[in-house]
Amino acid sequence: MTVRKEFDCITVGDLFIDIVMSGFASLPRLGEEAFAEELRREVGGGAAITACGLARLGAQTSALALVGQSDGEWAIARLRSCGVRTDLTRFHLSEPTGLTVAVSTREDRAFFTYAGANAFLNELLGDPQIHRQLARARHVHVAMPMAPALLRRLAGAVHEAGGTLSLDVGWQPAWLEDERSLDALREIDLFLPNEREAERMTGQTSPEEMLRSFAAAGVPGVALKLGPRGAMLLRDGKILASPPHPVVAIDSTGAGDCFDAGFLHGLLQGAPPEECLRLGNRCGALSTRALGGLAAFPHLDELF
Repeated sequence: MTVRKEFDCITVGDLFIDIVMSGFASLPRLGEEAFAEELRREVGGGAAITACGLARLGAQTSALALVGQSDGEWAIARLRSCGVRTDLTRFHLSEPTGLTVAVSTREDRAFFTYAGANAFLNELLGDPQIHRQLARARHVHVAMPMAPALLRRLAGAVHEAGGTLSLDVGWQPAWLEDERSLDALREIDLFLPNEREAERMTGQTSPEEMLRSFAAAGVPGVALKLGPRGAMLLRDGKILASPPHPVVAIDSTGAGDCFDAGFLHGLLQGAPPEECLRLGNRCGALSTRALGGLAAFPHLDELF
């Protein structure tokens, strides 16, 4: 039964406080020290960044996430400052908010992460009441390695309520290598991996072969992020490619989640697949102009 929709999108998943250091000539080896040129504190994690990006583009957005009782108020305030509703964001009594230290050069970055309250998300999402809350959105975007059986149940609940579901698990090797994960992807509408994640899941090295492998497995939609080479899309058995948007990159932290926001914005607007890819590429690229995933995320008038 279709449920009346209060939100365009609810994002579900990991939320971190990101400490982003940038400007290193190279990443230090063990036992060495390197000094950053810039430092920024920002809210991070796929659920937070994608929600904030969508809100900046005009979508009615909420984030279902867990933050720490001791340090979560800052993260909630930051979400609200971006226009994200936080009714579904909850406090965990014993664990702090997840924390990531991102160390970035112009070419690449490394992350040092403590999961914190995020580790309890799968337990929270097993509650049928949560599924009823998610039915309030036209689209649900999951940004975490949700247990495959739980993902299948959530997909069924979202579809029964007349919504659609996308997933970006990030770099989670155990999840990507689990055969049950591929089975669960058949039940969702869109999977959004980057090239390295898709290679780990399919065993293929060519982007086209990765997408063909997903298609052969019965996965209905895959938006494959290729970084400086743009993106490709598998949709209804067809493969499309989109070139990158040129940019002078400062920091690539969160760029994949910003791509997700741009792509989903197009999807929510009913844009054709080629336009969704273009919007994803543009949002991902423009987000790299400053430290963190949100400082340089574009406003709507920058997309056209």
